[in-house]
Amino acid sequence: MKQITLLLGLLAVLSGCSKVGVTIRGEVAVGGADKTIVVERILPSGPRFLDSVRSDRNGRFTFFIEQQPGVPEFYNLHIATGGNVPLLAEASEKIVVRVADSTAREYTVSGSEGSLLVQEANSILTRSDPIARKQAAAQFISAHAGSLAAIVPLYQLAVDGSYVFVDDVADVMYFRMVSDSLNALYPGSPYALALAADVQSIDNVAAGTRMVAENMDNVVGFPELDMPDVLGQRQKLSSLKGKVILLSFTASNFAELKILNQELLQIYNRHAAQGFEIYQVSLDPNKAQWIRNVSNQRLPWISVNDLQGGNSPAVTLYNVQKIPANFLIDREGNIVRRNIPTRELEAAVSELL
Repeated sequence: MKQITLLLGLLAVLSGCSKVGVTIRGEVAVGGADKTIVVERILPSGPRFLDSVRSDRNGRFTFFIEQQPGVPEFYNLHIATGGNVPLLAEASEKIVVRVADSTAREYTVSGSEGSLLVQEANSILTRSDPIARKQAAAQFISAHAGSLAAIVPLYQLAVDGSYVFVDDVADVMYFRMVSDSLNALYPGSPYALALAADVQSIDNVAAGTRMVAENMDNVVGFPELDMPDVLGQRQKLSSLKGKVILLSFTASNFAELKILNQELLQIYNRHAAQGFEIYQVSLDPNKAQWIRNVSNQRLPWISVNDLQGGNSPAVTLYNVQKIPANFLIDREGNIVRRNIPTRELEAAVSELL
């Protein structure tokens, strides 16, 4: 019995030491003898060298790459003085690549569904007709949004040197479709996180463009803001026109937030009936924390937040350099004071009422 226990223990140790990863066996049929083959991991930040081998006299080579299970990875096989073969591999896959010649313009791949999808996506990018190319890419993304291969038509240049999808409002649906799927399936994947950041950036640009467009026809003297409150309802700053307005920028990580709001609350309670209003923009990216602060402090004024933190278009529009920040607006819509200290606020408000 003791010997069996020892044997089981030894097997457990050996099992724990075994490496998990991807095996890549390849062959370059023509002109592939004695070539240096390099394998790179392709990350959002760029390629990272992993290993290199020399092919044998028959153009054959083998790689083993350690990889964590559960999250696919992009790789690139580079043949010295030749072409590249892109791969998308899952841990424990045994991939076989057969390349026609060192240019790698033609190759076959087996043992890796992700790599086959990457090959299909790249073939779409070689289509010369931009309309047909975009239609095919859209169909590919719709069918394979849950595969990291769907990233290829979003970011890879097509044969004419252009992108299939541009980062505008019309095409953002494709970026968001893939981003939502990948972040649900592979949370923490660097590819999914990078795509989510790009979608957020596109949204920020769109929001900024919308605000600028709205302000082109702005009938008030201050830049317009249109942001959601704690109930998700849109609140326009211009809806307060005719009142004396304090536009306040703050965040929950500002140490003196509660003290500042209590001071504002006293001024607000004394002058709200006379036509004084506060429109407070929070730069807190944590929605639950922001709502909790508004609720706990029982703030009676308009509290809004687009959850974009310092990237909010409102920050750019009002050139907010630090928080807290404020802007005092008179009844005619003119910004009359900026970053007025709380101790001077009540006198300034009284003068404008």
